[in-house]
Amino acid sequence: MRLSSLRLQFVTSGAGRRRSRIAYNGRVKIITTHLSADFDAFAAAVCAVRLFPEHAVVFPGSQEVAVRRFLAEAELGYPEAKLKQVRAEPIEHAVVVDTRSPSRLGELHELIVRSACPVTLIDHHMEEEDDPLEATEVFQRPVGATCTIIAELYRERGIKPTLNEATLMLMGIYEDTGGLSYRETTAEDLRTSAWLLEQGASLSWVRRWVLKVLQPEQLELLNRMVEATEQVMIAGVPVALSMLEVDRYHEEAAFVVHRWVEIFEIMVGAVLLVRPPNINLILRSRLPGLHVGRVAQQFGGGGHPTAASARISGMMPVELREVLLESLAVEMPPPPTAIDIATRNIFSIEDTVSVGRTKERLNELRVNALPVEDAAEGGFVGQVTRQILDRALSHGMGERPVRSVMQPELPTVDAATSLDALRDLFLERSYRFVLVEEGGEPVGIITRMDLFRRLFEHQHEAGSALDNRMAGARPVSQPITRLLRDVTPPWVQRVLEAAREVATRQRAPVYLVGGMVRDLLLERANEDVDLVVEGDGIAFAAALAESMDGRHHPHEPFLTAVVTLPDGLKIDVASARTEFYRTPAALPEVATSLIRQDLYRRDFTVNSLAVALTGDRFGELVDFFGGRKDIQRREIRVLHSLSFIDDPTRALRAVRYARRLDFTIAPDTTYLIATALSEGVFERLSGQRLRRELELLLAEPHPTPALALIAELGLLKTLCPGVEWSEAARGFLMEVEGQLSWHELEGLGPPPEPWILLLGGLALHSGRDAVERLATRLQLGGAARDRFLSLPTQVEALVRTADPASARSQRVREVARQPAEALLLAMARLPLAGRRALADAAGTAASTGLPVTGRELVDAGVPPGPHVGRALRLTHDALVDGVISSEEALPWALKTARGLMVEDVS
Repeated sequence: MRLSSLRLQFVTSGAGRRRSRIAYNGRVKIITTHLSADFDAFAAAVCAVRLFPEHAVVFPGSQEVAVRRFLAEAELGYPEAKLKQVRAEPIEHAVVVDTRSPSRLGELHELIVRSACPVTLIDHHMEEEDDPLEATEVFQRPVGATCTIIAELYRERGIKPTLNEATLMLMGIYEDTGGLSYRETTAEDLRTSAWLLEQGASLSWVRRWVLKVLQPEQLELLNRMVEATEQVMIAGVPVALSMLEVDRYHEEAAFVVHRWVEIFEIMVGAVLLVRPPNINLILRSRLPGLHVGRVAQQFGGGGHPTAASARISGMMPVELREVLLESLAVEMPPPPTAIDIATRNIFSIEDTVSVGRTKERLNELRVNALPVEDAAEGGFVGQVTRQILDRALSHGMGERPVRSVMQPELPTVDAATSLDALRDLFLERSYRFVLVEEGGEPVGIITRMDLFRRLFEHQHEAGSALDNRMAGARPVSQPITRLLRDVTPPWVQRVLEAAREVATRQRAPVYLVGGMVRDLLLERANEDVDLVVEGDGIAFAAALAESMDGRHHPHEPFLTAVVTLPDGLKIDVASARTEFYRTPAALPEVATSLIRQDLYRRDFTVNSLAVALTGDRFGELVDFFGGRKDIQRREIRVLHSLSFIDDPTRALRAVRYARRLDFTIAPDTTYLIATALSEGVFERLSGQRLRRELELLLAEPHPTPALALIAELGLLKTLCPGVEWSEAARGFLMEVEGQLSWHELEGLGPPPEPWILLLGGLALHSGRDAVERLATRLQLGGAARDRFLSLPTQVEALVRTADPASARSQRVREVARQPAEALLLAMARLPLAGRRALADAAGTAASTGLPVTGRELVDAGVPPGPHVGRALRLTHDALVDGVISSEEALPWALKTARGLMVEDVS
């Protein structure tokens, strides 16, 4: 096939698409582009066939969804080769368009390297790559689209494009330049677009396929994106950040993000689409000097200075958010300083000039103030304003030298002074101008109007529309003083007010943190007061204790202290700190830090909230990591991807909070638990720490669902070896919980410890061997181990005595002999009749006392000895079995004791 005769024909009948194939003669010549080709890449590759005859187009991956929809209606004839065909033949020559990155070519890059063939590169990306594609011929120009370069090559070589080739290239240019509106758009892109229109390119196709409207599902995604948007200031630039969970991959999410940026005039935007275990990051920028492609490269992605993306796995959304903000802060162009806005030409007036002439000079320059220069020695010695000159003239001082009325104070700033500092200086001191010095020498001047004009322009350029339309959609802070007043008890309110006063005196920011803040938002009662101080928490605790007539107990190694009030109520105080773990599953070590880092070390987002207690910020909720949103979603989510590697007990805490709050565990957190499980970190968890967490978990009301969730997460077999979970096991534990409620309601004595009752019951349900293995895993020792290992024998004894053939007195004796956990486990195993028999025995053992004492028998003439105790036990049995009444107990006991004495003698 002669490629010079190639024509492309659009067919809109929906009949599909047709592509010609080429025959190979041992070697193949190819044209290719990057994975997931957009219109610019697709059009450049197809139209490059006219530039490189006898080459076939090979796509290393699929095209973007918009291109695929276009191809479904456009029947294109061009030589094409499939990747599997290229694998079988060596490549003679490769033309690569719209990318210099080997990683974006997929497998095709390996085939090119294997063939050691010459490579022609055609690309408009000018930024440096860490490992760029090696090429023998390069066509690279700083224009907005690769199709602009292809069209220029057409013109240079005298090739007249067909109507459809011209349309394809115009579509590519319009897409990659945002309809000729992106910052990278050049005059050459516009000139090329005009030339393509002259060649017959169709703008109707551009409107239909490139400048398309949002579809309903895209509108829904846009609305969710707007609702999740927050604004973060980085180097003085507002960055719009939207993080939301999606249930599927949105192929045209980049287009939706583009519209989000357009509609709200966003200067810098970042969207995180979370679909565990992956996160799609899409970046957009209209800020000169910021290259978001370099930001995306740090996460394994790439792109242009204005548009980039990456697909990330193995990181939590909150963790990625923090790393992304750090990366943006590094890549953000430095904020302007005084030297950047200073006027280098400093107009001044010499100190010998008259007041009248100085006033004329101000009018000539149309300024309100001037620096005054020493006429004799040089250098600036003061300043003069229009108001000073007017007053001097009113007093007849027009002929006096200006030095006689000037202000000797001369405001100066260093060249590196930030605009924020300049703004504060002008507002606080009412300066009309400041001189800018570099190396101790004046190099420029900034008037108040210069500064305010620059600040206003910067605000407008950097997204004041975003501030007006979306600020507050996901605020970092909000007042919750009403909740502090309505939900917390009076003593807590007094503590918080006292903390506010101490913080004001010490000038130390103080925050209420922990579960109380979470429960405030849920309007749940919580009286665990935890305070964090940005500074010396131990010194703050001492001052707080003194102000409330309490005592404080410092813990220096942990930077914490406990304040005990006169009524015994306690307050925990800590210095803001971070934690780090030297090895997986180890205990944390601490170091001082600020509140943001302190909250970032917390276990879950819902626990990473704080309430400011200092000064005017009193009652302000501080939410850096989306905890408020997760409370609204009712989800438990960890903050970073290594959370369970650092501390595997957090998995049990996630279950505990999920069950306590009736929340679910977020999908990404569930995924990370599974990852930690596969890494074996739970096996390295010490038995003591595991037992402690299980004790806390099982002490919660209605703990069986928590064990079910542990089993669902795959943790049960690792944490409790030998224990099997099933619906039967769940039903058994639910029955145990019912028996525990009965025991507490009847007031039959101290209830058993929940962890022994439920873990013992679960192990017992799995077999005697499971009981021993679980005791070993929990590293039980001493009395606790004996108590745990005795459960099978104790339960079996109680089950046997529940037999109706057994005497009631025998059951009562057995129930009184065994611990409460054995009784409740035995009752849970028995049918109704046996359960009632043991319940009766338990009630009798607790309520039926013997109306006869050993002293009464001795006083009645029975000699002391073992027969006295035996007589009392037999009397109690007779009373329980209904053989005698209480009134008959004493004579019956005397008769029994004397009979036992005769038996002993004989």
